[in-house]
Amino acid sequence: MAYDNFFEVMHNYPDLKGFWIDNDNEYWEQHHLYEQIREQRPDMLLSNNNEDTPIMDTVSNEQKTGMTPDYDMPAAYWTSMPRLTESCYKVPSSGAWWYDGQDRPVDTALNIRRYVANAGTSYKSLMDLQAQVDGTFPPQQQAFTDYLSKYLDPIRESLHGVAGGGYLYGGLRPGAWNDGAYGYTTVGKEDPTRQYIHVTTRPTGTDSGTLRVRDNGTKVKRISDLRTGERIAFDQHDGTVTLKGITTWDPYDTVFKVETERHRQGLYPSDTVRATATSSKEGHPAANLTDGDLTRYWDSNAQVPVSVTLDLGGVKKARFLAVNQTEWSPAYNRESFGRKEDSARIKDYKVFVSDDGEHWGDPVKTGVMESARSTRYIDLGTTARYIRLEVDSTWSAATVVPFYHQLRIDEIAVGHTYPVSHGRG
Repeated sequence: MAYDNFFEVMHNYPDLKGFWIDNDNEYWEQHHLYEQIREQRPDMLLSNNNEDTPIMDTVSNEQKTGMTPDYDMPAAYWTSMPRLTESCYKVPSSGAWWYDGQDRPVDTALNIRRYVANAGTSYKSLMDLQAQVDGTFPPQQQAFTDYLSKYLDPIRESLHGVAGGGYLYGGLRPGAWNDGAYGYTTVGKEDPTRQYIHVTTRPTGTDSGTLRVRDNGTKVKRISDLRTGERIAFDQHDGTVTLKGITTWDPYDTVFKVETERHRQGLYPSDTVRATATSSKEGHPAANLTDGDLTRYWDSNAQVPVSVTLDLGGVKKARFLAVNQTEWSPAYNRESFGRKEDSARIKDYKVFVSDDGEHWGDPVKTGVMESARSTRYIDLGTTARYIRLEVDSTWSAATVVPFYHQLRIDEIAVGHTYPVSHGRG
Protein backbone atom coordinates (compact mmCIF):
# COMPACT_ATOMS: atom_id res chain seq x y z
CA MET A 1 0.00 0.00 0.00
CA ALA A 2 1.03 3.61 -0.46
CA TYR A 3 1.75 4.05 3.25
CA ASP A 4 4.43 1.35 3.13
CA ASN A 5 5.93 2.81 -0.05
CA PHE A 6 6.94 5.97 1.81
CA PHE A 7 9.18 3.96 4.14
CA GLU A 8 10.64 1.93 1.30
CA VAL A 9 11.55 5.11 -0.57
CA MET A 10 12.97 6.81 2.53
CA HIS A 11 15.21 3.83 3.33
CA ASN A 12 16.33 2.92 -0.19
CA TYR A 13 16.82 6.34 -1.82
CA PRO A 14 18.95 8.55 0.43
CA ASP A 15 19.38 11.16 -2.33
CA LEU A 16 15.63 11.77 -2.58
CA LYS A 17 14.88 15.10 -0.97
CA GLY A 18 11.15 15.21 -0.47
CA PHE A 19 7.56 14.17 -1.10
CA TRP A 20 4.84 16.07 -2.96
CA ILE A 21 1.57 14.87 -1.45
CA ASP A 22 -1.40 14.96 -3.83
CA ASN A 23 -4.01 15.67 -1.12
CA ASP A 24 -4.09 14.27 2.40
CA ASN A 25 -5.10 10.77 3.36
CA GLU A 26 -6.96 10.01 6.60
CA TYR A 27 -5.09 6.73 7.09
CA TRP A 28 -1.75 8.53 6.82
CA GLU A 29 -2.82 11.14 9.34
CA GLN A 30 -4.14 8.55 11.79
CA HIS A 31 -0.85 6.67 11.62
CA HIS A 32 1.27 9.82 11.93
CA LEU A 33 3.01 9.35 8.61
CA TYR A 34 4.35 12.88 8.36
CA GLU A 35 5.71 12.86 11.89
CA GLN A 36 7.58 9.65 11.08
CA ILE A 37 9.02 11.19 7.93
CA ARG A 38 10.24 14.14 10.00
CA GLU A 39 11.88 11.76 12.48
CA GLN A 40 13.47 9.39 9.97
CA ARG A 41 14.34 11.87 7.20
CA PRO A 42 14.49 15.42 8.62
CA ASP A 43 16.27 16.51 5.43
CA MET A 44 13.17 15.87 3.31
CA LEU A 45 10.85 18.61 2.12
CA LEU A 46 7.12 17.98 2.39
CA SER A 47 4.59 19.73 0.15
CA ASN A 48 0.83 19.18 0.07
CA ASN A 49 -1.44 19.85 -2.89
CA ASN A 50 -4.70 21.82 -2.56
CA GLU A 51 -4.65 21.78 1.25
CA ASP A 52 -2.57 23.76 3.71
CA THR A 53 -1.33 21.19 6.21
CA PRO A 54 0.75 22.87 8.97
CA ILE A 55 3.33 20.09 9.23
CA MET A 56 4.23 20.52 5.56
CA ASP A 57 7.04 22.85 4.45
CA THR A 58 5.05 24.18 1.53
CA VAL A 59 1.52 24.23 0.15
CA SER A 60 0.67 23.90 -3.53
CA ASN A 61 -2.11 25.62 -5.50
CA GLU A 62 -2.79 23.47 -8.57
CA GLN A 63 -3.73 24.38 -12.17
CA LYS A 64 -5.89 27.45 -11.63
CA THR A 65 -7.87 28.49 -14.71
CA GLY A 66 -10.78 30.79 -15.56
CA MET A 67 -9.11 34.02 -14.44
CA THR A 68 -9.18 37.38 -16.22
CA PRO A 69 -6.58 37.80 -17.56
CA ASP A 70 -6.05 34.09 -18.11
CA TYR A 71 -2.49 34.09 -16.75
CA ASP A 72 -3.40 35.74 -13.42
CA MET A 73 -3.30 32.52 -11.41
CA PRO A 74 -2.73 34.40 -8.12
CA ALA A 75 -6.33 35.66 -8.33
CA ALA A 76 -7.38 32.08 -7.54
CA TYR A 77 -4.88 31.37 -4.75
CA TRP A 78 -5.92 30.92 -1.14
CA THR A 79 -2.62 31.02 0.76
CA SER A 80 -1.15 34.13 2.40
CA MET A 81 2.47 35.12 2.76
CA PRO A 82 4.80 34.37 4.43
CA ARG A 83 3.72 30.74 3.91
CA LEU A 84 6.06 29.10 1.41
CA THR A 85 3.74 28.32 -1.49
CA GLU A 86 4.08 26.90 -4.96
CA SER A 87 1.88 27.04 -8.02
CA CYS A 88 1.81 23.85 -10.07
CA TYR A 89 0.58 23.92 -13.65
CA LYS A 90 0.95 22.11 -16.95
CA VAL A 91 3.13 23.70 -19.62
CA PRO A 92 1.31 22.09 -22.58
CA SER A 93 -2.11 23.53 -23.35
CA SER A 94 -3.88 20.17 -23.32
CA GLY A 95 -3.48 16.55 -22.33
CA ALA A 96 -2.55 14.80 -19.11
CA TRP A 97 0.04 15.68 -16.47
CA TRP A 98 2.32 13.02 -17.97
CA TYR A 99 3.53 12.33 -21.51
CA ASP A 100 0.62 10.75 -23.40
CA GLY A 101 2.39 10.02 -26.67
CA GLN A 102 1.56 13.35 -28.32
CA ASP A 103 3.55 16.50 -28.96
CA ARG A 104 1.07 18.84 -27.33
CA PRO A 105 1.07 22.59 -28.17
CA VAL A 106 2.57 25.10 -25.73
CA ASP A 107 1.21 28.63 -25.31
CA THR A 108 4.39 30.67 -24.87
CA ALA A 109 2.67 33.90 -23.84
CA LEU A 110 0.50 32.17 -21.24
CA ASN A 111 3.38 30.31 -19.63
CA ILE A 112 5.78 33.26 -19.49
CA ARG A 113 3.10 35.46 -17.96
CA ARG A 114 2.15 32.78 -15.45
CA TYR A 115 5.78 32.60 -14.38
CA VAL A 116 5.94 36.40 -13.96
CA ALA A 117 2.59 36.44 -12.10
CA ASN A 118 3.90 33.93 -9.56
CA ALA A 119 7.18 35.79 -9.04
CA GLY A 120 5.17 38.98 -8.58
CA THR A 121 3.19 37.41 -5.73
CA SER A 122 6.00 35.48 -4.00
CA TYR A 123 4.85 32.07 -5.27
CA LYS A 124 7.16 29.37 -6.63
CA SER A 125 6.38 28.10 -10.12
CA LEU A 126 6.22 24.31 -10.37
CA MET A 127 5.98 23.91 -14.15
CA ASP A 128 4.93 20.46 -15.36
CA LEU A 129 7.11 19.36 -18.28
CA GLN A 130 6.38 15.84 -19.50
CA ALA A 131 9.39 13.67 -20.19
CA GLN A 132 9.22 10.92 -22.77
CA VAL A 133 10.42 7.37 -22.07
CA ASP A 134 13.99 8.24 -23.12
CA GLY A 135 14.07 11.24 -20.76
CA THR A 136 13.78 13.91 -23.44
CA PHE A 137 10.86 16.34 -23.75
CA PRO A 138 8.40 16.48 -26.67
CA PRO A 139 9.65 18.96 -29.31
CA GLN A 140 7.23 21.80 -28.50
CA GLN A 141 7.98 21.64 -24.77
CA GLN A 142 11.72 21.53 -25.46
CA ALA A 143 11.43 24.52 -27.78
CA PHE A 144 9.64 26.46 -25.07
CA THR A 145 12.24 25.72 -22.38
CA ASP A 146 15.04 26.68 -24.79
CA TYR A 147 13.28 29.96 -25.56
CA LEU A 148 12.46 30.70 -21.93
CA SER A 149 16.03 30.26 -20.72
CA LYS A 150 17.22 32.92 -23.20
CA TYR A 151 14.19 35.17 -22.71
CA LEU A 152 14.70 35.43 -18.95
CA ASP A 153 18.41 36.32 -19.03
CA PRO A 154 18.02 40.11 -19.63
CA ILE A 155 15.36 40.46 -16.90
CA ARG A 156 16.62 37.86 -14.42
CA GLU A 157 17.39 40.40 -11.69
CA SER A 158 13.70 41.35 -11.60
CA LEU A 159 12.57 37.76 -10.97
CA HIS A 160 15.24 36.24 -8.71
CA GLY A 161 16.18 37.45 -5.25
CA VAL A 162 12.97 39.45 -5.16
CA ALA A 163 9.59 39.31 -3.42
CA GLY A 164 6.17 40.10 -4.78
CA GLY A 165 5.52 43.84 -4.65
CA GLY A 166 2.48 45.38 -2.97
CA TYR A 167 2.18 42.87 -0.15
CA LEU A 168 4.21 41.92 2.89
CA TYR A 169 7.44 43.45 1.57
CA GLY A 170 6.06 46.80 0.37
CA GLY A 171 6.48 48.06 -3.16
CA LEU A 172 4.34 49.50 -5.93
CA ARG A 173 0.84 48.10 -6.31
CA PRO A 174 0.28 45.33 -8.89
CA GLY A 175 -2.89 44.36 -10.75
CA ALA A 176 -5.17 46.31 -13.08
CA TRP A 177 -3.69 49.63 -14.21
CA ASN A 178 -4.87 52.23 -16.73
CA ASP A 179 -6.36 51.60 -20.18
CA GLY A 180 -6.49 47.83 -19.88
CA ALA A 181 -2.91 47.44 -18.67
CA TYR A 182 -2.18 44.65 -16.20
CA GLY A 183 0.89 43.40 -14.42
CA TYR A 184 2.96 42.81 -11.31
CA THR A 185 5.72 44.39 -9.30
CA THR A 186 8.74 42.92 -7.55
CA VAL A 187 10.98 44.22 -4.75
CA GLY A 188 14.56 43.33 -3.89
CA LYS A 189 14.56 41.22 -0.71
CA GLU A 190 17.88 42.60 0.48
CA ASP A 191 17.53 46.02 -1.13
CA PRO A 192 13.96 47.40 -1.18
CA THR A 193 15.15 50.47 -3.13
CA ARG A 194 15.38 48.13 -6.12
CA GLN A 195 11.90 47.61 -7.53
CA TYR A 196 10.46 46.47 -10.86
CA ILE A 197 7.24 46.92 -12.80
CA HIS A 198 6.26 43.96 -15.02
CA VAL A 199 3.71 44.95 -17.67
CA THR A 200 2.28 41.66 -18.90
CA THR A 201 -0.64 43.33 -20.71
CA ARG A 202 0.20 46.74 -22.16
CA PRO A 203 -2.20 49.72 -22.13
CA THR A 204 -4.23 50.36 -25.27
CA GLY A 205 -6.11 53.28 -26.76
CA THR A 206 -5.06 56.86 -27.50
CA ASP A 207 -2.75 57.03 -24.47
CA SER A 208 -1.02 53.69 -24.96
CA GLY A 209 2.42 55.09 -24.20
CA THR A 210 1.45 55.97 -20.63
CA LEU A 211 1.34 53.71 -17.57
CA ARG A 212 -0.12 54.73 -14.21
CA VAL A 213 0.68 52.68 -11.09
CA ARG A 214 -0.41 53.31 -7.50
CA ASP A 215 2.77 54.13 -5.55
CA ASN A 216 1.82 52.46 -2.23
CA GLY A 217 3.79 55.14 -0.37
CA THR A 218 6.96 54.52 -2.38
CA LYS A 219 8.88 57.63 -3.49
CA VAL A 220 10.42 57.06 -6.91
CA LYS A 221 13.83 58.46 -7.89
CA ARG A 222 14.51 56.98 -11.33
CA ILE A 223 12.87 54.65 -13.86
CA SER A 224 14.46 52.85 -16.80
CA ASP A 225 13.68 50.05 -19.24
CA LEU A 226 15.47 47.03 -17.74
CA ARG A 227 16.33 45.49 -21.10
CA THR A 228 17.69 48.60 -22.80
CA GLY A 229 18.68 50.85 -19.92
CA GLU A 230 16.72 53.71 -21.52
CA ARG A 231 15.51 56.33 -19.03
CA ILE A 232 11.74 56.67 -18.70
CA ALA A 233 10.13 60.03 -17.92
CA PHE A 234 7.68 60.00 -15.02
CA ASP A 235 5.64 62.13 -12.64
CA GLN A 236 4.50 61.15 -9.16
CA HIS A 237 1.72 62.82 -7.20
CA ASP A 238 -1.66 62.09 -5.57
CA GLY A 239 -0.65 58.49 -4.89
CA THR A 240 0.21 57.55 -8.47
CA VAL A 241 3.40 57.18 -10.53
CA THR A 242 2.83 57.96 -14.22
CA LEU A 243 5.37 56.60 -16.72
CA LYS A 244 5.30 58.64 -19.94
CA GLY A 245 6.43 58.36 -23.55
CA ILE A 246 6.82 54.57 -23.64
CA THR A 247 7.34 53.49 -27.26
CA THR A 248 8.72 49.96 -26.93
CA TRP A 249 6.70 47.11 -25.43
CA ASP A 250 7.86 43.51 -25.07
CA PRO A 251 5.33 40.98 -26.40
CA TYR A 252 5.15 39.15 -23.05
CA ASP A 253 6.66 41.17 -20.18
CA THR A 254 7.89 44.76 -20.42
CA VAL A 255 10.04 45.36 -17.34
CA PHE A 256 10.84 48.76 -15.85
CA LYS A 257 13.51 49.12 -13.20
CA VAL A 258 12.39 51.56 -10.50
CA GLU A 259 14.88 53.11 -8.10
CA THR A 260 13.20 54.33 -4.92
CA GLU A 261 13.68 55.66 -1.43
CA ARG A 262 14.10 52.89 1.14
CA HIS A 263 11.01 53.42 3.29
CA ARG A 264 7.34 54.07 2.59
CA GLN A 265 6.42 57.70 2.99
CA GLY A 266 3.38 59.72 3.97
CA LEU A 267 1.95 57.30 6.56
CA TYR A 268 1.38 57.86 10.25
CA PRO A 269 3.61 55.47 12.26
CA SER A 270 1.64 52.40 13.30
CA ASP A 271 2.40 52.95 16.97
CA THR A 272 0.65 56.35 16.88
CA VAL A 273 -2.68 54.96 15.65
CA ARG A 274 -5.04 52.94 17.88
CA ALA A 275 -7.67 50.63 16.38
CA THR A 276 -10.89 49.30 17.87
CA ALA A 277 -13.70 47.28 16.28
CA THR A 278 -17.33 46.44 16.96
CA SER A 279 -16.49 42.74 16.73
CA SER A 280 -13.29 40.69 16.92
CA LYS A 281 -12.50 37.00 16.99
CA GLU A 282 -10.53 35.78 19.98
CA GLY A 283 -6.83 35.86 19.21
CA HIS A 284 -7.24 38.31 16.34
CA PRO A 285 -7.99 41.70 17.93
CA ALA A 286 -8.38 45.05 16.22
CA ALA A 287 -5.00 46.06 17.67
CA ASN A 288 -3.42 43.85 14.99
CA LEU A 289 -4.55 46.39 12.37
CA THR A 290 -2.00 48.96 13.51
CA ASP A 291 0.80 46.87 14.99
CA GLY A 292 3.05 47.19 11.93
CA ASP A 293 3.09 43.42 11.39
CA LEU A 294 1.26 42.15 8.31
CA THR A 295 1.57 38.54 9.47
CA ARG A 296 -1.04 39.22 12.19
CA TYR A 297 -4.60 40.07 11.28
CA TRP A 298 -7.90 41.26 12.68
CA ASP A 299 -10.86 38.89 12.25
CA SER A 300 -14.43 40.25 12.39
CA ASN A 301 -15.66 36.97 13.92
CA ALA A 302 -18.10 36.42 11.02
CA GLN A 303 -19.84 39.73 11.78
CA VAL A 304 -20.79 41.92 8.81
CA PRO A 305 -21.79 44.76 8.89
CA VAL A 306 -18.88 45.62 11.14
CA SER A 307 -16.85 48.76 11.77
CA VAL A 308 -13.26 49.62 12.65
CA THR A 309 -12.38 52.95 14.30
CA LEU A 310 -8.91 54.45 14.06
CA ASP A 311 -7.77 57.03 16.61
CA LEU A 312 -4.95 59.29 15.41
CA GLY A 313 -4.47 60.79 18.87
CA GLY A 314 -5.41 64.28 17.70
CA VAL A 315 -7.04 66.11 14.81
CA LYS A 316 -4.73 65.56 11.86
CA LYS A 317 -4.73 65.38 8.08
CA ALA A 318 -6.22 62.16 6.69
CA ARG A 319 -5.54 61.96 2.98
CA PHE A 320 -6.23 58.25 2.53
CA LEU A 321 -6.62 54.79 4.06
CA ALA A 322 -4.41 51.95 2.82
CA VAL A 323 -6.16 48.63 3.48
CA ASN A 324 -4.24 45.34 3.34
CA GLN A 325 -6.74 42.48 3.49
CA THR A 326 -5.52 38.97 4.22
CA GLU A 327 -4.82 37.13 0.96
CA TRP A 328 -6.40 33.86 2.11
CA SER A 329 -9.26 33.70 -0.40
CA PRO A 330 -9.58 33.81 -4.20
CA ALA A 331 -10.46 37.18 -5.71
CA TYR A 332 -13.70 35.89 -7.26
CA ASN A 333 -16.36 33.20 -7.01
CA ARG A 334 -15.16 29.85 -8.35
CA GLU A 335 -15.17 26.10 -7.82
CA SER A 336 -11.84 24.31 -7.54
CA PHE A 337 -11.50 20.53 -7.26
CA GLY A 338 -15.09 20.25 -6.09
CA ARG A 339 -14.77 22.98 -3.45
CA LYS A 340 -16.74 26.20 -3.71
CA GLU A 341 -14.57 29.25 -3.11
CA ASP A 342 -15.20 32.99 -3.07
CA SER A 343 -13.64 36.32 -2.16
CA ALA A 344 -13.79 37.28 1.51
CA ARG A 345 -12.84 40.87 0.70
CA ILE A 346 -14.65 44.13 1.45
CA LYS A 347 -17.40 45.10 -0.98
CA ASP A 348 -19.69 47.95 0.17
CA TYR A 349 -18.19 50.38 2.65
CA LYS A 350 -18.62 53.82 4.22
CA VAL A 351 -16.10 56.08 5.92
CA PHE A 352 -17.06 58.49 8.72
CA VAL A 353 -14.82 60.99 10.51
CA SER A 354 -15.07 62.74 13.87
CA ASP A 355 -13.00 65.14 15.94
CA ASP A 356 -14.36 63.94 19.29
CA GLY A 357 -15.41 60.31 18.72
CA GLU A 358 -19.05 61.13 19.47
CA HIS A 359 -20.33 63.26 16.60
CA TRP A 360 -19.90 61.59 13.21
CA GLY A 361 -22.35 63.07 10.72
CA ASP A 362 -22.77 61.78 7.19
CA PRO A 363 -20.13 59.54 5.59
CA VAL A 364 -17.30 61.38 3.85
CA LYS A 365 -16.84 58.47 1.48
CA THR A 366 -19.14 55.68 0.27
CA GLY A 367 -18.07 53.13 -2.27
CA VAL A 368 -17.56 49.60 -3.53
CA MET A 369 -14.07 48.22 -3.03
CA GLU A 370 -12.97 46.05 -5.92
CA SER A 371 -12.26 42.41 -5.17
CA ALA A 372 -8.57 42.36 -5.99
CA ARG A 373 -5.28 41.40 -4.39
CA SER A 374 -2.81 43.82 -2.77
CA THR A 375 -3.41 47.13 -1.00
CA ARG A 376 -6.73 48.90 -1.61
CA TYR A 377 -6.91 52.66 -1.20
CA ILE A 378 -9.69 54.93 -0.01
CA ASP A 379 -8.79 58.54 -0.78
CA LEU A 380 -10.32 60.95 1.75
CA GLY A 381 -8.71 64.39 1.70
CA THR A 382 -10.00 65.47 5.11
CA THR A 383 -8.93 66.15 8.71
CA ALA A 384 -10.06 64.25 11.78
CA ARG A 385 -8.95 62.52 14.94
CA TYR A 386 -11.20 59.50 14.50
CA ILE A 387 -11.81 57.60 11.25
CA ARG A 388 -14.43 54.89 11.11
CA LEU A 389 -14.47 52.32 8.30
CA GLU A 390 -17.84 50.61 8.15
CA VAL A 391 -17.93 47.39 6.13
CA ASP A 392 -21.50 46.75 5.02
CA SER A 393 -20.88 43.67 2.87
CA THR A 394 -18.20 41.38 1.51
CA TRP A 395 -17.93 39.78 -1.92
CA SER A 396 -18.59 36.18 -0.91
CA ALA A 397 -22.01 34.71 -1.60
CA ALA A 398 -23.99 33.35 1.35
CA THR A 399 -23.93 29.92 -0.30
CA VAL A 400 -20.13 29.74 0.04
CA VAL A 401 -20.14 29.32 3.80
CA PRO A 402 -16.37 29.06 4.49
CA PHE A 403 -15.87 32.56 3.08
CA TYR A 404 -19.18 34.31 3.77
CA HIS A 405 -18.68 37.26 6.15
CA GLN A 406 -15.24 35.89 7.05
CA LEU A 407 -13.49 39.25 6.97
CA ARG A 408 -9.76 39.40 7.80
CA ILE A 409 -7.57 42.49 7.50
CA ASP A 410 -3.81 42.57 8.12
CA GLU A 411 -3.32 46.31 8.33
CA ILE A 412 -5.05 49.65 7.86
CA ALA A 413 -2.61 52.54 7.49
CA VAL A 414 -3.60 56.21 7.49
CA GLY A 415 -1.83 58.51 5.05
CA HIS A 416 -1.18 62.21 5.59
CA THR A 417 0.90 62.99 2.48
CA TYR A 418 1.40 61.58 -1.00
CA PRO A 419 5.02 61.23 -2.20
CA VAL A 420 5.90 63.72 -4.94
CA SER A 421 8.65 63.21 -7.49
CA HIS A 422 9.43 63.51 -11.19
CA GLY A 423 12.12 62.38 -13.58
CA ARG A 424 13.18 63.06 -17.17
CA GLY A 425 13.69 60.46 -19.84
